[in-house]
Amino acid sequence: RWAEIEPLVRRGPEFMKPGRGAERRVIRLDNPGVPERTSTHTISTAVQYLLPGEVAPAHRHSPSAVRLMLHGQGAYTTVEGDKCVMKPGDLVITPSMTWHDHGNEGAEPVMWMDGLDSPVVRYLEILAYEPHTAERQQVGAPSAQQIHYHWDASYAALQGRATGEGDPFDDILMEYLDPKTGKSVTPALGCYLQMLRPGVRTRAHRETSSAVYRVVSGNGFTVVDSVRYDWRQGDFLAIAPRAQHAHGNEGSEPAVLFSFQDVPLLRALGLYRVEA
Repeated sequence: RWAEIEPLVRRGPEFMKPGRGAERRVIRLDNPGVPERTSTHTISTAVQYLLPGEVAPAHRHSPSAVRLMLHGQGAYTTVEGDKCVMKPGDLVITPSMTWHDHGNEGAEPVMWMDGLDSPVVRYLEILAYEPHTAERQQVGAPSAQQIHYHWDASYAALQGRATGEGDPFDDILMEYLDPKTGKSVTPALGCYLQMLRPGVRTRAHRETSSAVYRVVSGNGFTVVDSVRYDWRQGDFLAIAPRAQHAHGNEGSEPAVLFSFQDVPLLRALGLYRVEA
């Protein structure tokens, strides 16, 4: 629950400052039901926090990362020289082994959500990390690959779909895709934006994939293996593989959810299944 997580995030500066030797200030979501203590067995999730003027130094690693901006103004992520100024709701992709650094050029603290496929990479025994020679990269030309998805455009697309018929399992669901290839934003993790319209209750189903949700706005609930979990803005929810689950919105306003899911990985392996 965000009410429990946010105070811990904001206490981070009491314990460390980003720099060489302590590259990132993050609170990782530790799931006691997962042997690796990550969010799911394939997804690691954390909330990252920077004070005004701070820089999280440039480095690269074999896991791919996806970042959803949560709060504050002035944050940026530079990926291979492409500086992406992140506003709340924006999504920025850091593909495997791309140089990236973060900074806060604003007047207030900033925070965003990190999702990585590091549990998969670690299992494959190809986990690698390398620091950059400089704290910040030199900013250059924009990337040829789509790495920055702006909230205004994403939410407008979701609203456009909300006038049509919903999916029986997810109501209104939209995946972020690379416009050049039509593929998911990373090979192992897909990113999704979802709306549960007022009064909607989806059908229960199982998937072989796992997911981590963040509630962008609104209130609702998810029933997982017959246990109901009520959630509100800012909360996180993890769904394990083959867990029966259904979502609902009993309020008068739409609820919007963002999620990381390992669907692309399972599809590539021919292992993705959905069962009503």
